Amino acid sequence: MSLFGRLLGRRQSQWDEAWQAFPGFVGDEPALWSVDLGAVFAAPVSRLPVRMDVEVPFAPDPDGLPTDGAQLAEVEDAVRASAASLGGVYLGRVASGGVCRFTAHLPNEPATPVTVAGVPEAHARTEYDPHWAYVRDTLAPDERQHRTLEDLAVVGVLSADGDPLATPRAVEHVAYFAEQAGAENAAADLRRDGFAASVERDDEGGFALTALRSDPVAPPAVHELTWAVKEIVERHGGSYDGWNTAVAA
Repeated sequence: MSLFGRLLGRRQSQWDEAWQAFPGFVGDEPALWSVDLGAVFAAPVSRLPVRMDVEVPFAPDPDGLPTDGAQLAEVEDAVRASAASLGGVYLGRVASGGVCRFTAHLPNEPATPVTVAGVPEAHARTEYDPHWAYVRDTLAPDERQHRTLEDLAVVGVLSADGDPLATPRAVEHVAYFAEQAGAENAAADLRRDGFAASVERDDEGGFALTALRSDPVAPPAVHELTWAVKEIVERHGGSYDGWNTAVAA
């Protein structure tokens, strides 16, 4: 089952909130997302056809990312309250290039211009967006962010058990193929990258590839590692199933 499926269960019109933070890029600029994946999974919601966007500048680091998380959290609370006062729901934000865009969906176009209490620098606008196009196309994780979220789910379990994450240890990657030739070719590529790789028949008549190498699993390096393995697997027609490792001492 996908990450969304594990987090949320069946699709429903009234969702359970499932907030996740994850990195990415807006164009060539580094960016940080904080999104209610419950809303993404439920989208579109017909009773909330109007999108409200609020842009607020923030003090950036050299990469254009926030240096003060508390500042964004205060603005987020104010945007959430503004959306709720209009009968709407706050859905998430994207911060990049010194500007954070907060997004909510409302039941109707507001009768007067939207303001955000206590945030005079906020620039708010609304737009009719019944298909939740922005939520589905921009707030929703892309393929690489999906992979990052899967990594973070494993990292979170390891961290809860006291794993130091930066300590190299045996990390096992698993992928599945319909054809043996593709699996063997992927295994050969992975061996050239220092993995011990093997191919066996799986229980469903296909082929399972297992690749093992000693690596740290601390973000962001683990995201580059798993993406590289995923690309090799998919280049040869396989499906990357993820990774696992024992807790390091």
